[in-house]
Amino acid sequence: MKEFVVNQEIKTQKELEALQVFLRANQLPADDIRLDNSVYFTYYNTEEAIVGSGGLELYGTKALLRSLAVSPEIRGQQLGKQIVSDLLRKAQSLAMSEVYLLTESAFYFFHKLGFEELKRDEVPEEIRSSTEFSQVCPTSANVMKLTF
Repeated sequence: MKEFVVNQEIKTQKELEALQVFLRANQLPADDIRLDNSVYFTYYNTEEAIVGSGGLELYGTKALLRSLAVSPEIRGQQLGKQIVSDLLRKAQSLAMSEVYLLTESAFYFFHKLGFEELKRDEVPEEIRSSTEFSQVCPTSANVMKLTF
């Protein structure tokens, strides 16, 4: 049975801290995420527990998609696709022209959603200077891009 979830844009430090706990529980980097120049969504189940997340770091007209996570117990229910769709809609509403991401395990998932692989040296400097790109993700991670 598909679980009912609602999303919420993170606005407070307390909400950000709850997201960081969720990300760590799902083995994703969390210490460098911040609210300034960023948009993060959390997705809650009917027990008000976080079951999904995703975010965008904003760099001019470019965004870096990160922190996409879905709780193991509800994977396969299309929540990941919904989160990406919500983030891309948000990126378009903020006049972003490109969305980048790094992934070690979800290349085909993102490829099916329209992202294309590119070489690390093809990434704009503002994205390359992000902590996700320059410090957090290993150089073995796939780099992908979606252009609107």
